[in-house]
Amino acid sequence: MSDIDGAAPAAHGTETGIAPVWLALAALAASFFHQLMLLVPAALVTLAPAAVFDNWLFWGAGVLGFVLMAWLAQPSRHGSTQHLSREQAPRLYARVDEMTDAIGAPRLHAIAIDNSINAGALEENRGVSLRPTRRVLILGLPLLRLLDTAAAEAVIAHELGHFSRRHGRLGHWLYRTRAAWTAWAASVREDEDDSSPWDRAGANFAELFLPWFSRASEAHSRRCEFEADALAARWASPEALARALLLIEIAVMRQGDASTTLDLDALRASAEPPAQWADEPVQELIARPPTPEEIAEALRHRQPQGSHPPHRQRMEALGVAGESLNLRPPAWEESAAAQWMGGVWPELCQAQGPWAGAAERLSWAMAHEALVGLDADSQPVLSELPELPELPDEAAWRRLHRRQAQAQAAIEHGRVQPCDLAPSQIEALRRAVSVNSTIVQAWLFDVPVEPSTVAVVLRIDPERMIAMKLTLEQVATTLALTMRLVLPAGRDWMPRFSYMTEGLPPELQARVDATPRLKG
Repeated sequence: MSDIDGAAPAAHGTETGIAPVWLALAALAASFFHQLMLLVPAALVTLAPAAVFDNWLFWGAGVLGFVLMAWLAQPSRHGSTQHLSREQAPRLYARVDEMTDAIGAPRLHAIAIDNSINAGALEENRGVSLRPTRRVLILGLPLLRLLDTAAAEAVIAHELGHFSRRHGRLGHWLYRTRAAWTAWAASVREDEDDSSPWDRAGANFAELFLPWFSRASEAHSRRCEFEADALAARWASPEALARALLLIEIAVMRQGDASTTLDLDALRASAEPPAQWADEPVQELIARPPTPEEIAEALRHRQPQGSHPPHRQRMEALGVAGESLNLRPPAWEESAAAQWMGGVWPELCQAQGPWAGAAERLSWAMAHEALVGLDADSQPVLSELPELPELPDEAAWRRLHRRQAQAQAAIEHGRVQPCDLAPSQIEALRRAVSVNSTIVQAWLFDVPVEPSTVAVVLRIDPERMIAMKLTLEQVATTLALTMRLVLPAGRDWMPRFSYMTEGLPPELQARVDATPRLKG
């Protein structure tokens, strides 16, 4: 997916890069080699019976199984977009159709929305697929609120430029090749001790191939961005596109700076998450207009390589001085959201917000109860969300996994102690789990490992969980925010889930029977 994400990095200076035809051949060859590395072990399994019995039925079944696994092994993109129907947003579709025809781009199959401050041109089913390619324009709801119609049209024209110049034909293979080999190398790094020589050989190839391929493919992507910028500037104006790029960049920068924070005042105020989340970047920029230092940072090159040119180069190509632009966001009535989405806007925000899912809403409600309990019993009142510890390298991750395995083993064998949290903290947790009806029973223990770890033993009602459309993993995530609020700095926690229809290990059952319940 091509996008205009202002936070994306780029290379310095003017670059020629490898010719697209050679880049395409390299991508196809590397993609084929990845499939080969991935499927040779599978071929040995699927075709071995045929080689042994030399029967046409076994050969047919083996070949069919191999082809099916080759199909399933293709890398794919996953996102949380929601397709808009023409009935939901007729004005938006009408304007995009008009722009598409004027620009000379092929008609879109759909417009989709997500919760990002970004836009993208996605070609679904591109590559080895029996289904036809579908062109989808992705627009972030915060983006539509952040920009007026002129700037938003410049962004949309940029994305339509990717379609009109057929950038996705090569871009798809560049993406899937990078993604496939990056994933292979990462999986081996995460579990190098248990990886096979075959896996390590693939990882060694990835480490040799990816640096060159990334530089070459990202240089091609940057050339595509300049082409799409030029088309957008002709459709709208250079100033409209430049204003959009810098507003997006600064909003993303501020969002990144606040990514570990949470509005605790909003969390205290209501058990329901805020509905106007898409308006927050705008209100932040109105309350604190971009400073000259922020604009300079937005124009600077922020990472050594990437798929997008630095904004300074893009502004120079557009003939615009970024420092002279008016970067005040529009009022609601002037925004693209108001002009194109109208009355459907609140419904879309509710469906796409960061707390839109059932698990996310439940997590908010549980954290609300815990925070209210802490405020009632603790001094001083919690003013900010405690930061999570950083893991600087892979060795730290491996140590964490070993500690978690030790803690899990201790819980399973009942090697736990009574929990020594303060009464106010235990009461906050009691209030939180009372909100979650999937949790029928709960106990707290301390696990004698370093760092000090709190075990939360939970019995889950599977029928309620299914009725709420939750998985066991999602039930676990509903506790994460609450535990981060309640636990003292430096203390870890670990859930131990089981269904009410299951028994506990005898040693753990003995500890549970002798311990007061947190719930149930």
